[in-house]
Amino acid sequence: MESMSLQNRTNTAGDVCPPFFLHVQRDGERTTHRFSKREITLGRSRERDVPLSEKSISRHHVTIEIRDRKVVVIDEGSQNGTWIQGIRVEQGTEAELRPGDVLRIGSFEITVQFLADTTDAGDTHTAEETGHSDGALDTSTFARLIQALNEELDPDRLLTIIVDAAIRTTEAERGFLVLDSRDNASRDRSRSQYEVRVGRNFVGETVSDPLTAISKTIVGECLGDGEPRLTVNAQDDERFSALQSVEDLRLRSVLCVPLRVAGNIEGVLYLDNRLQHHAFDEHDKQLLVVVSDISGVAIRNVRLMQDLTAKNEALVEAHDRVADLAAKLEGRVRKQADELSEVRQELAASRRALGLRHDYRSIVGESEAMQDVFRLLDRYVDSQDPVLVLGESGTGKELIAKALHEQGQRAEGPFVSENCAALPASLLESELFGYAKGAFTGAVRDHKGLFEQAKGGTLFLDEVGDMSADLQSKLLRVLQEREIRPVGASHTIPIDVRLVTATHRDVAALVKSGEFREDLFYRLHVLPLRLPPLRERIGDVPLLVQSILSKACVEARRPVPRISSKALDLLAAHSWPGNVRELENEIRRALLLAEGVIDAEQLSEHIQNPSMQLHDRSPLPAESGTTLPRMVRLLEESEIRRSLKRAEGNKSKAGELLGISRFALQRKLDKYGLDDNGNAASSGADDKSAEEE
Repeated sequence: MESMSLQNRTNTAGDVCPPFFLHVQRDGERTTHRFSKREITLGRSRERDVPLSEKSISRHHVTIEIRDRKVVVIDEGSQNGTWIQGIRVEQGTEAELRPGDVLRIGSFEITVQFLADTTDAGDTHTAEETGHSDGALDTSTFARLIQALNEELDPDRLLTIIVDAAIRTTEAERGFLVLDSRDNASRDRSRSQYEVRVGRNFVGETVSDPLTAISKTIVGECLGDGEPRLTVNAQDDERFSALQSVEDLRLRSVLCVPLRVAGNIEGVLYLDNRLQHHAFDEHDKQLLVVVSDISGVAIRNVRLMQDLTAKNEALVEAHDRVADLAAKLEGRVRKQADELSEVRQELAASRRALGLRHDYRSIVGESEAMQDVFRLLDRYVDSQDPVLVLGESGTGKELIAKALHEQGQRAEGPFVSENCAALPASLLESELFGYAKGAFTGAVRDHKGLFEQAKGGTLFLDEVGDMSADLQSKLLRVLQEREIRPVGASHTIPIDVRLVTATHRDVAALVKSGEFREDLFYRLHVLPLRLPPLRERIGDVPLLVQSILSKACVEARRPVPRISSKALDLLAAHSWPGNVRELENEIRRALLLAEGVIDAEQLSEHIQNPSMQLHDRSPLPAESGTTLPRMVRLLEESEIRRSLKRAEGNKSKAGELLGISRFALQRKLDKYGLDDNGNAASSGADDKSAEEE
């Protein structure tokens, strides 16, 4: 290989030469640059025509000149050498690069290829040949950075990747990632709570004691206003020259940009060079801002992934705990169901001791009044005659009807029920007897009535005492003729049902006043049965409470709580105007409020205080010297005080206990002049508001 003196070099950089390609290859990756000028510079500096990002390469490493299609390589005094075909080009000398020769600089391999057709030289000026190849280098760097950030899920390794990428991108000597460890409340009072999470140098080594290697003032200012800091010579920069840390650290070039995560400044990327002035420029600052923004997104994604993983693990643990509790609860529920079955068997045995032929386990009761009911049921079950069940609302009249059906000869047939008070007369008629297609608007097809639907079974009509006079006459005809005529039909249909009716009203009094047909009364009253109200069978209250609790807990899949003797005494002392239905509502409500034990405080206020009971046997307001609004106010005030006490003054929770909103509760407090505990706010409060309701 021929060697030439540097003094004989001819500077023809400004001349145009035939276009050629410069192929640069490293680690299997190849980039191609196209030029049509005679002098091309290579080196680590970004000012070179072909920047080569590698620390072993000098900033101004080598120049390639084109001399009449001859390629000349000129070493510019590089530290680690320039090699052609394995032979080093001595510093300050030049050598020819023949066709097919490989020029090696660091780990880069470079070849030159002239275009076969040189006639289009005037069209070969591109952005790549006339300027730096920074764009290609930055695109490659950012592509690798984004790929690494996208794949890395470990927070510590991610921060290291960010710092190394920042060093490579700007060719810095050292790089640091500093996080602000202060909370939001203290950030205006302290400027020293910083944590250097990563400190690295350009060869990938960890910087020892990194907190003392940076200027905390520059870091603090960047965190404070969120603006990047760039100085090309900190020693002469009037912004920083007075700082002791700049002098102590012998800082020259410093670049510091904020690190934003989800819009919040959480730290900075800090780069420096202690040996060179002008190591960074505005282009480096812009690049580092981009790196910082990309890194902030990656950090946020890693945090979200960590949070999601933690929540998923917590969810799995919670699922396992719930499964374990469900298994234990299932065992308890099964045990309670077995115990309830045993109680029912014992109850059935006791009823057999009474000489009953049928099983009425669905009806709870052992009192003398209920024993009379069971004896009468035993006589009625096998009959086909109508049964009229009399009793107050909530005594269980439908249970009696079902027992007659289930224990009778029609048990295999359907059981159909209807509340006569719930439907208007015209609609009730079509429901009972059915209707033919076209009988009225909307009758698009034939419809079977309840009498026809209950064929071979039992039809239960509740609140028959509220039936209109016209419908009473039609029902009487059906019972006499044993056939029905659907509304709008011209034919009749025979019926085959056992009729059970019920009412809470005094039917005999209705007959006397002319509101109920006497002949229909006698048709329905063939087998009368009166159900006693709960106040006449107080001895059954404990049995009913236990049955209601067991049923509710099996439905809710929760253990049956214990009920205190005081609570049972209060329940037994109550008159129960709503009978068993009221008792069931009370027990279910107490079950929701109780935690293991139902005590007196879980019961309603009017049950805890018998004097507050309001039912049909209470004296009228005029007789007791007060008014209905006054009674309503007293009841509301009492319930408000009780709910606030249970909620420990929390109005939202108290409102939930009362079934109203927090705002509705506040309006009632203001209306009645009560404080936040439900007590009278002033002695001057009167009953005016209550009287006006």
